[in-house]
Amino acid sequence: MNAPGTSGRRYVVAYDGGPGTLQWADVLARSLDVGVDVVVVVRSDDPFGGVYPPVGDVTGVITEQARGWAAEALTAFGPDVDVRTDVRTAGSVPEGLLEAAATGGASAVVVGAGGGILPFGVGTVARTLLHVSPVPVLLLPRHAPPPRVDHLYVAVGTRAGASAVLREAWEAAVRTGLPLHVVSLVEQDEESGADPGAVAGVQALVDDIRTSAAPAQVSVEVGRGRTMAEAVGSIDWAAGGLLVVGSSRLAQGRQTFLGPTAARILRHVPVPVVVVPRGEQ
Repeated sequence: MNAPGTSGRRYVVAYDGGPGTLQWADVLARSLDVGVDVVVVVRSDDPFGGVYPPVGDVTGVITEQARGWAAEALTAFGPDVDVRTDVRTAGSVPEGLLEAAATGGASAVVVGAGGGILPFGVGTVARTLLHVSPVPVLLLPRHAPPPRVDHLYVAVGTRAGASAVLREAWEAAVRTGLPLHVVSLVEQDEESGADPGAVAGVQALVDDIRTSAAPAQVSVEVGRGRTMAEAVGSIDWAAGGLLVVGSSRLAQGRQTFLGPTAARILRHVPVPVVVVPRGEQ
């Protein structure tokens, strides 16, 4: 184990042998002062466990490979990061990650991007987590990480639940000392234009939080475009940014659920995205 952080918070990081996830995890740990649990999940129902023609049980081989990945993961982090590794057997990768999060009291689960050419691609593991996770899910883009995460963004609208995700992002900004950028993304056509109340509505939410919470450095910006891609592109994203979005109103209890608007945002943003569960903090 490397040197411990001071916040006491930990992230579970899903690892499958690829280096990009660990590079991002190291940056997140140092920037946000969190410990890291690198988790490699071996599926107990792995389809390769019963191949045909029979060649015997290969579970031991897969587990040994997973242990090798876990050992290699320790070398990917700086000496100032509190990092642990865990090889788990579970019915599925999401199940194993959530078990690890519950056991270790993790604040979030971190998963890498899927395939495709866009900045993000939500793979099977991430998609499952985004339907059932009781803790925030942090989705990583494909590109290499910046040296540090130094700006927080939160995407809000004016529907119910916007104040809850804004408060969570606000408290994260206070806790980390990072500036918070509140953004609202508006799709408009050339005839209708943007909703004139968009800025006022978002500003009202900010003012409401400001009167009842610790201070944070906050700015408000509305991104506009004929498509969500254009609206996202109109925002001047910092290279070291991290975006917080809320779960859909369809989420049950305190669970994550990626709504259609958030899913379209995710396709185009160039920074990591944290999807926070519904319900009380």
